[in-house]
Amino acid sequence: MTTILANTVTAFATILSGLTTLAFCGLIAPQPWRWRMAYAAIFVTGIPTVWYHGFGETFWPGVADIGTNLLLAWTLQVAALWDNYAPKTRWVGAIASGLVNLFAIAGRISMGPGSARIFPVTFGEFGGFSVVELVLIVDSFLAIGLLYGKHQYIPARARPLLYVTTVFFLLGAVLASASNHRVDFSILAWHASWHVVGAFGFLFLWAFNHVRFNLAA
Repeated sequence: MTTILANTVTAFATILSGLTTLAFCGLIAPQPWRWRMAYAAIFVTGIPTVWYHGFGETFWPGVADIGTNLLLAWTLQVAALWDNYAPKTRWVGAIASGLVNLFAIAGRISMGPGSARIFPVTFGEFGGFSVVELVLIVDSFLAIGLLYGKHQYIPARARPLLYVTTVFFLLGAVLASASNHRVDFSILAWHASWHVVGAFGFLFLWAFNHVRFNLAA
């Protein structure tokens, strides 16, 4: 019960980080629409996360949870592609990634509830990653990698914020490797901590974009 509550409450941090980044765009300085769509996807992702963890972690809420996470990762890729990549690269990358993600979630649905318990990468009792979770990890690294792929276009004063964002996402991947209900040292609820780390990572992502889009000149 403790981890269920922790996972549910911290999922609200995801919702709030999406709303906060959108509010910053309206109250402080605008950013390109592609990035505002990514921030909106953060907000959208948090809603089924609350649903999934708060109402029994059943099949369809789980599909909605992982599906919106894939959507978020894809919007981040699209935003990064449209920053500095050539038109052909943008469209090929966006379409290819979108199809892979659609195939992954369709496979999750077609395999039914049992698919969530199949772990190609396992860490024993500690946890592991399902196929769709592995796709999400690859998606996330690709989104970050696309930003580094055009590192030369990033203003020097924005680069430290990208590095901090990267650390947050790497730490999130470590925390996400544990079982949803694993607790260590009495206070480390791994999955709930992932929600919090991810939420702050998104705030640093907004700050990175704010510096390069609005303060670099």
